[in-house]
This record gives sequence, C-alpha cells and structure tokens, in this order.
Amino acid sequence: MATKRVLVITYYWPPAAGPGVQRFLKFCKYLRDFDWEPIVLTVENGSYSSTDNSLEKDIPTGTKVYKTKTSLPF
Repeated sequence: MATKRVLVITYYWPPAAGPGVQRFLKFCKYLRDFDWEPIVLTVENGSYSSTDNSLEKDIPTGTKVYKTKTSLPF
C-alpha cells in the first residue's frame, strides 16, 4: 500500500507549548502508523504565551515542516 500524504496546518507547533501543540505533535506521530505521511505548515516566529524548546525533539524524524510569515491580528 502506498503512503498517503496529509497537510497539517497549525499555528501551534514547537517551540510553542500547551495542549494545542501536544495535540498536533501526537497526531503527526501516530498518522504514520496508518500509512499517512504528515506535512506540517506552520508560522515562523509566532506569538505564544509559553514556549518549550524541548518539544522539538518530539517531532517525528523526517517530518517536513514548512514555516511561513504571518500577520497577527492583535
């Protein structure tokens, strides 16, 4: 069976911290168990209420992460 790809678009990605980050990290981790390859689109230099750089080690090896500029409404 061929691996399928899915685009995950999220503002909350490491180094952001909190439950929203955990949700997407685990989602990307376990998608591979079902032959889905996540490709992540997130923001560059986001504005987060808390950060945790150690979460970057939890990004599954080989996951493509693309970061884009954003304009913040606040």
